Amino acid sequence: MLDDFREAGDFLEDEEEPETMTTTSNDDLFLGMTPTQRFVLAVLFFLSICMLGSFCLLVTDKIMLPLY
Repeated sequence: MLDDFREAGDFLEDEEEPETMTTTSNDDLFLGMTPTQRFVLAVLFFLSICMLGSFCLLVTDKIMLPLY
C-alpha cells in the first residue's frame, strides 16, 4: 500500500527542469548602449554642466559679460 502511494506521488526530481535563459553577453554594451551612444550622452552631459556652471557664475556676479 505504501509503495503504491510513493509511486503515485509527483516529486520535484520527476519534473522537467525549466529551461535556463541563455543570454549572449556582449562586452560592447554597457547599460544597453553602444559606445557611440555613450559618447554622445557624455558630450551632452558635459555641455549641460558647462552651461549650468556659466549661468551660475553670471548670476552670482563672479564674471561679467563684455557688453559694449
